[in-house]
Amino acid sequence: MDPENRFETREQREDERRKLQEAIQEGVKYQDADISQEELDLLVRIRVWGEDTYELANFTDDELVPAITMIAEEQASPGYNSPSWETNLRDNLQYYRTRHKDIKKALDRMRVNEDKVRLAELLWPVLREKCERELSEGREETPVLKLVLAVRELVGRINSIYALAGPADDGNE
Repeated sequence: MDPENRFETREQREDERRKLQEAIQEGVKYQDADISQEELDLLVRIRVWGEDTYELANFTDDELVPAITMIAEEQASPGYNSPSWETNLRDNLQYYRTRHKDIKKALDRMRVNEDKVRLAELLWPVLREKCERELSEGREETPVLKLVLAVRELVGRINSIYALAGPADDGNE
């Protein structure tokens, strides 16, 4: 999650986590089953990217500038082809990065219409290459890669947990 709204502080995230666990526990009880707190703690986690929102936490300015510039060009944003465009964009990204604000603030400042879907499309190859490189070098640093690896570990751990028993094989079904 981005560290904003209901997920801004550790206390808010813990409150949301507790609410999710209670809802799951209620749903499981409705099915006349039980789930332990240990299982709930394993299954329900809320993580944020750190102090920054997704784009600023997972991408450097060197990775963001070409993608944002391409979007600005596609939108014919004012000033995208000026000699100072890249310097201004980098200054804005740094300004909002140091203040842990959403990238949309930098986009607004540069008069680029927010299009996070297009930004994600442009950044996907960059992210994939970065993650592959980090994995091959054994230095997982990008927050989204750390999340993917944690999910993969979780899936491995829960493969042996069975929530529902299969049908009895005693001929008395």
